[in-house]
Amino acid sequence: MTSKTILKKDYILVLILVVLRFLSSKNVIPNFSYLLIASIVAFYFFPVKLFLDKSLFDETKRKKIVKVLSYFIISSIIVFSALLFYEDDRNSFIGNTFLVYSLLNTILFFYFYFTENISYHFILTLCVSFLVSIPIMT
Repeated sequence: MTSKTILKKDYILVLILVVLRFLSSKNVIPNFSYLLIASIVAFYFFPVKLFLDKSLFDETKRKKIVKVLSYFIISSIIVFSALLFYEDDRNSFIGNTFLVYSLLNTILFFYFYFTENISYHFILTLCVSFLVSIPIMT
């Protein structure tokens, strides 16, 4: 597998996190295992993904900024979704920050759909919005 193949399929990691988050919220798997896996995936999305994405150097400045911002928001949502297990009060700093990042993800979702028409990032932000909706349901 080349790095390009891995880059095009990495939204599956977010879908796996959605399933793990759901199983963790129902106490099927321990919360610590989700925290560990989510930390690794979040580390992959923000610093590692920037080094692997070779197409980032060939694009305009606006697209670069939006992609880097998108990877940062996705990584932050993954981390805060893991930290919400250890937070009792939803109206705390972590809960409010999670809400702000989920709103920013929604804005990026519509941005990628209407203006940029980048299907990969559209699917990625859609999968992350499934991850955002789980703490609301439980």
